[in-house]
Amino acid sequence: MGILSPAMSYIVDKEADGFPSPSEKIKLNKAIGRYRLILETIAWRYDIGEIKFALADLLVGRNDPGDYDEATKLYDEILAISPDSYLGAKAMIGKAELLITSAKPSDLDKAILMCDKALKLIDSKTEDFFVAKGYVVKAELINKRAQKDDRDRALILFGEIIKRKTANWYFKARAMIGAAELMEYNEKSDIDTAIKYSEDAVKLLRNRPNDYFFNKGKIVNAELLTRKKNKGSLKKAEKLLRSVIVDEEAHKDLVARAKLDLAEMTKDGSAEKLTDEVQAMSGLDPYLIEKAKLIEGNLRETRG
Repeated sequence: MGILSPAMSYIVDKEADGFPSPSEKIKLNKAIGRYRLILETIAWRYDIGEIKFALADLLVGRNDPGDYDEATKLYDEILAISPDSYLGAKAMIGKAELLITSAKPSDLDKAILMCDKALKLIDSKTEDFFVAKGYVVKAELINKRAQKDDRDRALILFGEIIKRKTANWYFKARAMIGAAELMEYNEKSDIDTAIKYSEDAVKLLRNRPNDYFFNKGKIVNAELLTRKKNKGSLKKAEKLLRSVIVDEEAHKDLVARAKLDLAEMTKDGSAEKLTDEVQAMSGLDPYLIEKAKLIEGNLRETRG
């Protein structure tokens, strides 16, 4: 499940407990049902935009099939009536975050512009949940776009959140993972600092074991540890990667990435088995399939 804004997190937590105590998913479903009912039964009220945003926030937090599409529709309805308000800014940042997964460069450009506009509308203090979210979402979008200087710009944005002690913990963790991953591929970076960022992020997210970024943080940490090339670091890296692989709730792209990292570390016959498993997975990022083929080719060359 995704992270809820503070107001909606409080509302979900206040859902009446039964026996046995309901899970967070059950509480979310109850809250979503209540907000849908409000929208279905009341055609107009002064806070209809806030109600729509609340429902969108809950849907993104739940992340069931179709939830993102419904949330996007709600964000668009908000932007049609109040684009230049604080509410409109929150909706822009929410919609921009959902566009991170898009493969269209034009969507990334549009989402970055939405973040820019939203951050101008909101007070610039990073203590605000949505300011921290806006900075991190913009950085992730820029990093994915990867045009000239984009990765340097993304690292600066991540750094803005990392250095603020009062920034929201969840987006601070995402910023740390984003920065650590960028540092991983920069030869001039301080690897020890990058390792600390990824370790600290995993600690911040330890109470959200099903979160995408919890597992991503473990993978980035493992990849950085392998750069140390000492026995203790390699053993720790392997343990982290295996913990992602066996996690039934982990995102399949992260499982594939963990398997390929482990294959590169493995010296026994299981390396090719791991690459075969990745190539047999459906719906992966094409980059992962290409990497699996490359590793498999290198293994064949090594065997002679």
